[in-house]
Amino acid sequence: MTSLLGIDTASAAISLALAVDGQIVNAVTEDAAQNHSKVLLALIDRVLGKRRDSLAGIAVVKGPGNYAGLRVGIATAQGLAMACGVPLRGIGTLEAAALASKLDEVTAIHAAGRGEFATQRFRGGRADGVVGVARADAFAGVRFAGEGAGVLGGLEIGPAERCQAALLALLPLFTTASGESVDAIYLREPNITLPRQPNPALRLP
Repeated sequence: MTSLLGIDTASAAISLALAVDGQIVNAVTEDAAQNHSKVLLALIDRVLGKRRDSLAGIAVVKGPGNYAGLRVGIATAQGLAMACGVPLRGIGTLEAAALASKLDEVTAIHAAGRGEFATQRFRGGRADGVVGVARADAFAGVRFAGEGAGVLGGLEIGPAERCQAALLALLPLFTTASGESVDAIYLREPNITLPRQPNPALRLP
C-alpha cells in the first residue's frame, strides 16, 4: 500500500491527512497555540504510525498564512521527505481553499492580520487572478470561501477541509518519484523587532 501525507500549518491550528492508495484514511486537526514545531512532530507520529515505512510522498500547504507555522511546516516536510527519500509537493493555501469549496467560480480568502485578507480568484479550480490583499468590505456581492469566511457571509473552509483537498489535488503528481523545491508564500515580511536595550542611566551601581 502507498501512503501519502498532507501537512497544513498555515493557520493557528495544524491539520494533517493521510491517504492510502488514493483514499483519505486518517485526518487530525489540533490547535498549535503558536507552538507549531512541538505539536506538528507529535501529530505526524500519531497520523503515520506504522505506515511510515510505506510513505511515498508528502504534500504541504505553502501559504500565505501564519508566518511561523508555514516555516515550521515546510521545514518539517522537507526534512521528513529527505529522511524518508520521498518526493515533496507544495500547494498554495488559497488554491487548496478554492478546491475544498468545490465551487466553479470563487474568491478564496485567508486572514492576513490587520483586518485584511489574502485573496485570489479561481475558475474551474485554476487561478484566475493574482494573490492580493483586501478588507472584508471588498467581498460584498462576491462568492468567496476560506478560513474566516463563514462569519462574513461566505463559505467557511477550515484547515481540515483545506488539508485534505490539498492532498487529494496533489495525488496525481506523485506517480513519478520526482519532487519539487517548496518555498513559502508570504504576503508581507513578519513584524519582528529587536529587543529594547536597557537604559544605562537606570543601571544600579
